[in-house]
Formats: sequence, structure tokens, C-alpha cells
Amino acid sequence: MSGPSFELACFGEEAVALGCDRGVARLELCSHREQDGLTPGDAMVEKALSLRRKGMTRLMLMIRPDALDTDLSDDRIGKIQESIKRYRNTEVDGFVIGLATEEFELPLELLADLMALAPSKEWVFHRLIDRLLNPFLALNALQALGFRRVLSSGGQATARQGWSTLMAWQAAYPQLEILAGGGLRAADVMELQNIHPNLALWPRGGVHSSCLSQELIDSTVFEAELETMLLLLDPKIMS
Repeated sequence: MSGPSFELACFGEEAVALGCDRGVARLELCSHREQDGLTPGDAMVEKALSLRRKGMTRLMLMIRPDALDTDLSDDRIGKIQESIKRYRNTEVDGFVIGLATEEFELPLELLADLMALAPSKEWVFHRLIDRLLNPFLALNALQALGFRRVLSSGGQATARQGWSTLMAWQAAYPQLEILAGGGLRAADVMELQNIHPNLALWPRGGVHSSCLSQELIDSTVFEAELETMLLLLDPKIMS
């Protein structure tokens, strides 16, 4: 795989601190896990910027004021623009966004306008891709717009279930980094490594996980899950 092989979704400052301490290659900063991730508060971003290892941990900031991804009203887009402008001159490495029309198609001109507000940042399209009318064609459009990565579960409830689709999408769009995410845990990664041992065929963006579930809410369990994930995907960090 090229690029970081693991991205930790952080929904709170404790996760940020643990991810930075372990030298995780990439952190997604967000809030409100129950809504699949919203724009985080300034305190979380500032903590991540202060704790991360320079040149090692990259920070991706979720820009999503609410879970209404098909609301393209001036008010909501204004909030998105405000967040981009607030953070575009910081050392945050990139932004994670996702927008669609009510027909679940990409608003290409709007996305291009938003990206133009911070052209030097990395741009990632989140799991809304899995709800679009034609995700495969949407990937081509996102690649043309200049998105670097797309987070997806392959159109399934979990990335484990959609893994074959994710690999097929990556093969079809080699310049785009497909980031596998959606319910993935260390046990799933171990199983996938056994079924698909040729990592060169895996999604180039690697694996995205919060290392949490409804049951795994104790911080010690979270730490153990994260360390197992790193052993599987980034063993050099654990050596």
C-alpha cells in the first residue's frame, strides 16, 4: 500500500492524545459519533496540532455542520465555507467533506468552489459516497475534481462486507486513494489479510477505524484495540 496504512477516527481529545502518542500516521478529527462525525470544536483541533509528531501524524479535519448531507441551502453551505476559511491557514493537512443533491448526485460546481477555498489542502470525500446514485461514476468525478481520498464501505453496511468492491474500485481508479472504513476492527483486518494476502491490491488509502464499538467504550480496551490494529497495519510504529 502507498501512503499511510491506518487512519484513526478521533471523536474526542483522549483519542487524539492516544493517536499522537502512538504515532498513528493519520488522524481524522471529528465529533458526535452518533451522527457519523461532525465538525469538531476548536479545542480538539488545537490539541491535535500541539500533540502531533511533526512530519509523522497527518491531521484530517471533518467539515460537516450536521448530518443533513443533501441540504445545499445557502445557510448550511455558508457554515461549511466558514469552517474551511477558519482552518485553511492552520497546519491541518486536509479537509473531509461530503455533499449530494436530493437525487443523491454530486454537486460538482459547489464542490469545486469549496475546494478552491483551500487548494493546498488534501481533500477527502466521506462515506456519503456509499449513498450516491452511482458511486462508481462518482469516483471518476471526484478524481477529476482533485480529491485525494474517498472513504467508503464499498456500498455495504461494513467495509468488511464491501471489501471486494473496494478493491475493484481501487483497481479501476489507481490515482485515487480508496480508504476502507465502516465497522472495521482488528479482527476484521486479520481475517482480510488471510483472505487477501496481496496487500498491493488493497485500497491505497488504507484502513479507517475509530477502534471502538458500542461495547468497546472503556479506554483501556480502546487502547488494546488500537495497538492490535497498528501491529497488523503499521508494525514499524510498534517496534
